[in-house]
Amino acid sequence: MQLRLRTQRDVRVFALVITLIALVGNFILTYLFMPHSLADLTLLPGTIITMILAAPISFFVGTKMLDVHHLTEQLEHAADHDPLTGVHTRLSFYKEIADCVDMKLAIIVADIDHFKLVNDRYGHQAGDAALKSFAATLIRHCRDNDIIARFGGEEFVILLKHANQSDTVKAAERLSQKVRETPLHLKGRYIQLTASFGVAEVDSVAHVDRAIHHADMAVYRAKSTGRDRVCAYDPRLDIEPASRHAETRMAAMPAP
Repeated sequence: MQLRLRTQRDVRVFALVITLIALVGNFILTYLFMPHSLADLTLLPGTIITMILAAPISFFVGTKMLDVHHLTEQLEHAADHDPLTGVHTRLSFYKEIADCVDMKLAIIVADIDHFKLVNDRYGHQAGDAALKSFAATLIRHCRDNDIIARFGGEEFVILLKHANQSDTVKAAERLSQKVRETPLHLKGRYIQLTASFGVAEVDSVAHVDRAIHHADMAVYRAKSTGRDRVCAYDPRLDIEPASRHAETRMAAMPAP
């Protein structure tokens, strides 16, 4: 079992416990190996010396353990989160959904409209700013337990827990409105970002890729019918062209 110190309070408790152990050890060793008459004379100086040494050393060690914990957390966060936008990576997304067994789940796929035009007209720094602004809007207006991931380029995937398709369509419509209401300031002018959203239910965690595929097809329908809108996957609709498009996009994604 690995001991981890997570707060300054943990460090103080650690230092106190180690100092008490050292004091008890000093007491036992003093009376175990010395005549009682000599032990009585040396106990107080030994106790003082033990406290002077043990308290600062254990506090120093505890502080270093806390630093290691914080560094480990930072490295784990960096490994699991997209460095540009701060949302989960695709790999981290799949790690997170492993804990969602037996939950009612739904997927939103969000794709920024005309992102290539922003990149071409204003440069890659503007494109990065658009991605960060878009991701920040998703983070602000999604629930704390929703999982937001950047799957690549301008495409984001959101997993909603304890939500059916109707709830998820409403959530996607709210996100679409918030994106529309959050202008991006670029080179002295404001640009309105919009996005197309696709929604699909997840019938089980094992089939989450299929749900993402369905939501991706719904995104294609949103794009082909004017962009800046939400479309829900419906198997009764004739979306064969969207299916071919989504299959191409899924094939291009790296394996989790």
